[in-house]
Amino acid sequence: MSEYSFELSIPTDTDGYVLMQCPLCCEMFKLHPHDVEDDAVFDIRCPCCGIVSDNYITDDVAELAVAKAGNIFLDEMHKEMKKLERETRGGVIQFVVGKKPKHEFEKRLMPTIEAMSETVCEECGKSMKLTHALLFTAYCCPYCGVSNFNER
Repeated sequence: MSEYSFELSIPTDTDGYVLMQCPLCCEMFKLHPHDVEDDAVFDIRCPCCGIVSDNYITDDVAELAVAKAGNIFLDEMHKEMKKLERETRGGVIQFVVGKKPKHEFEKRLMPTIEAMSETVCEECGKSMKLTHALLFTAYCCPYCGVSNFNER
C-alpha cells in the first residue's frame, strides 16, 4: 500500500472565527485562524483552564478525520484484494472478493455554537469568541495568557 493523505477544511463562522475545543476541560471557544497561525503566537491556551495543548480539535473534526481515514483504508484494502482475486483466477486455489465495503458516513462540518460573544484582550489586542458563562467569570487570553476578570 502507498502513503495517503487528505485535507479537512474546517469552516469558519460569519465573522471568520473557527471553533476549537480544549482536550482537558472540553470548553469551546473560537479564534481567528490567521491569529492562530501567526508566527508571533507561540502557544494557544484554553481560556477556561489555561492549559496549552498541541491541538484544540473539536470532536466533530476528529470523528470526520477517523471516518475519512477509515473509508480510504477500506477502498485501498478492497482494491488490493481485487488484485489478489485477479492473480488467483483459474488457479488451483482461488481468492474471491465480495462487494465493496460500505463507506462510513462523513458528516459535513458546520461552524456550530453561535451562542458566543466576541471579546478583545486588553493586553495583546487579539479578539476571540467565548461562551457567555466564561465571559461573566474569569478567563485567560488564549494568545498571551493574561487573566481577564469581568467586573460586571
